[in-house]
Parts: sequence; structure tokens; C-alpha cells
Amino acid sequence: MKEKLFNAVEQEKENLFALIQKLIQIKSYSGEEKEIVEFIISKMKEFGFDEAFHDSFGNAIGRIGNGPIKIMYDAHIDTVKVTETENWQYPPFAGEIKNGKIYGRGAVDEKPAMAGYLIAGKILKQLFNELPFTLYVVGSVLEEDADGYPLYHIIQNEKIKPDFVLLGEPTDLKVYRGQRGRMEIKITTKGKSAHGAHNQKGINAIYKMQPIISAIEKLDKKLKPKSPLGKGSITVSNILSKAPSLCSVSDFCEIHIDRRMTIGENKNTVLKELKDIAKKNKIDAKISIPQVEGKSWKGTEYSTEAYFPTWVYDETHPLVTSAMKASKISIGKAKCGVWSFSTNGVATAGHFGIPTIGFAPGKEELSHSSKEELILEDLFKATKFYSIFPFELVNK
Repeated sequence: MKEKLFNAVEQEKENLFALIQKLIQIKSYSGEEKEIVEFIISKMKEFGFDEAFHDSFGNAIGRIGNGPIKIMYDAHIDTVKVTETENWQYPPFAGEIKNGKIYGRGAVDEKPAMAGYLIAGKILKQLFNELPFTLYVVGSVLEEDADGYPLYHIIQNEKIKPDFVLLGEPTDLKVYRGQRGRMEIKITTKGKSAHGAHNQKGINAIYKMQPIISAIEKLDKKLKPKSPLGKGSITVSNILSKAPSLCSVSDFCEIHIDRRMTIGENKNTVLKELKDIAKKNKIDAKISIPQVEGKSWKGTEYSTEAYFPTWVYDETHPLVTSAMKASKISIGKAKCGVWSFSTNGVATAGHFGIPTIGFAPGKEELSHSSKEELILEDLFKATKFYSIFPFELVNK
């Protein structure tokens, strides 16, 4: 079977490279993915997928097979925007190919996986009349704005719940098995306004916030690393104050916090840390988790709590060992790792407890930068992995 699959991937090599080039050339900022969704669905139909459609949120979804084990391949197809200050070696939407590399926005994060999924799906349909699994290929939208929510929508609202999930975030051809969690928090203090000339008659909300900010800075240094995800972090990312005028004592202050969570840290532990800081400093402060809200290209509105749980799977988990074996077979080596940033796995693994891993070409640290570049040969290797991995998993 291995030879049959890999020979087929070899025959599709030029089509694979042309496909990733086209995907990069289609601008697909978060909330503006209609064109790329329609393109992906057209390719799914051309390649013989058993189903190809977009759901009510706007995700592109394709299905291959009717086997009892349901596997989902997810690649988010939205990208962050290109800014005027970025210095690109080649135009960001040209999909320029030079010396075996392709350049452009999405060349790493994360259009390569979608190209590989589509070609692997095409091969599976060509070579097999029946499959021992059902494979869903998802091009998820708005991940950059609301990581996890597109897959949460598919599972919760479209009632497509896989048994296993493979994510296409960049892993540099390693098997990634987890990530730190992420959450946002707002802390608000209120005071009493007064004229600046009589400031002693007021209560300054900024001054009330000051010891909280200082304590948060100290807390960040005290957080302990936990293998394999490392250390959590906490930082004040924004501060807002209000007063009747610039000649007045501020009666309102609010800070926005970015909190990264490692193993053993969750919504409850994080909120307790901050409540303890306020209590210790005898400060009456409101501590809350904001909502992430927006609208997809379909016009579908969404609202979700800005809490994205930590998740990680042991190296001995069957999903991980299957992926390691598939990696060894397809690229000749197998290594494990974890992401430093957040992924759609916060929904599948974090919220629903569905075993999830990642495997894709590209270096994570090039994401969201003008340095996005991909070694095309690595995409070819990843596509071999995508073609054989489901068989290794169902035969486990």
C-alpha cells in the first residue's frame, strides 16, 4: 500500500506545487474567505470527494469515505493582514517560487496543509473504492480572529464530530501533541472624579490599578514551567482610563490581560490568582473574561468566551504513536513537539476532549511575518504523510 500511495503522490507533485501557489495567490484575510472557500470546494468536487460544501459559518468541508472511524483534517485558510510596514522579499500574494521555496502570506500559516490534504484526498478517491475510515477535510475560516471557534461550530452546530483530529498549523514536519492555553481577562477599577485642582477630593482609579499591575508583573516571573509545554505567562496588554476631562481625576481604569496557560492552569486557577491579588491589596476590582465577537463572510455572527484551554497528549497515546509511525514511513524520521501559540485544538481537544495532533511543513516562528517561506519538498513529504496516516491510525 505504501508504494502505491507514495507513487501516486509523486505523480501529483507538480499539481501539488501549483495548488499551493494558487492558494497563496488568493487573498483570504479573516472574514474575507469567500473566494478561497469556493475555490477549495471546486477542487474537492473536481477530485471526486463524496461531499463538498460550506457550512452555515462559511467553513469549507469535504468528505471522503463512509468508514466507522471519523478523522478530521483541519487547516485554517484565513490569514492575518499584510501591513504597510512589512518588508517582503517578494510580493505577498504572488506565490513566487525560487530555488525550491515558495514565498507569500499563508505560505506557512497555514495554506500548505490544505494543498496537501486536497491532493491526498484526490489520491485516496482514485486508489480505493472503499475506505476503513471517513475523512473530513476542513478549510476553517476566522481562526486568526477566534481560534477554535470554527471547529466548535462544526461540532456543536453542524453535528460533525470526529473521533480524531489532525491540525495543519506549521510543525516543521514534527508530530505536535499539544499547546499552551490562552485566555483574556479584563480588570476594572472605579474611583471618584474631581477637578484636578482639588484632586484630594477625588479617588483616582488609575492609582487603584497601579498595585494590581505591579503584582501581575511579579506574578509572571513566579510562574513555573511544566513539561512539555513549558512556562505560562501573564502580561498587561492594554490600559484604558476615563475622566470628565484632562483636568480631572480619573474615575475609571481598565486593563486587558493576555494569559498563556501551561499544564495545571485553567480558567479557575487564573481568576483565583487575580482575585487574590486584588484581595491582598484591598482593592475593589471587577475581574471578568470578555467575549470574542464577530461575523463570518457568510454573515453569521458569533460570540464566544475568550478562554482557550490548554491541551496535551502523552507520547504513548495511540494517536501520537500512529502519527509517529506514519512520519517514519513517509519522511524517514519522527520527532515530537508542541506549539507555542494557540490553534483550533482548543476546541477539539480543549473543549470536547477529542484526541488531536498536528503535522505540517513550515516553521512556526515564520508565521504572521514578512519572512513566510516554505520548502516545497517539505510539502511533498507532508502530503505523503497525509495519504498514509489514516491507515496507520485505523490499524492501530
